[in-house]
Amino acid sequence: MQLHSRIRRHFKQASKFILCGLIGAFIEFSVLYVLVGRMHISPVIAYVFSGGLPSLFVFLFNRHVTFRVSDQNTKQQSKRFILVYSLTFLLSYFLSSTFYLLGVHFVLPLPIASTYALSTLDITYGAKVLAIGVTAVVNYTFSHLFIFKKEPVPIEAEIAVF
Repeated sequence: MQLHSRIRRHFKQASKFILCGLIGAFIEFSVLYVLVGRMHISPVIAYVFSGGLPSLFVFLFNRHVTFRVSDQNTKQQSKRFILVYSLTFLLSYFLSSTFYLLGVHFVLPLPIASTYALSTLDITYGAKVLAIGVTAVVNYTFSHLFIFKKEPVPIEAEIAVF
């Protein structure tokens, strides 16, 4: 496979992976909003519960849309996904909680933001955004190379396409 076609493939996959991640993050932030903003659960506890539904969505979207896996190897992919996402969940939880406890947050560049104290929810989101940014790179790498890895195409098949 030529270099430019690999770059194009990764660009397409990465674009879909990012879209999937944005939708998954929206789901996760919605759950966080309900748990922290409405139910007043501590963010450190809410981080544990906010990852389940997005993880299921991410697995299905990446399997069927991003990496277009059509084989019947769902059980093995599910096991690898659970392994990778468990490790990245722990990393995300550790980073989110650490950033939260350190008070990491985003200051809005609006004049009104300086007149109001940042709420716990603002800090919760800022910490989670930073954690997601770090773990997204890890997730894409492992998704491409380990979870949804396709068998190599024989050189004869690549040549036959052209």
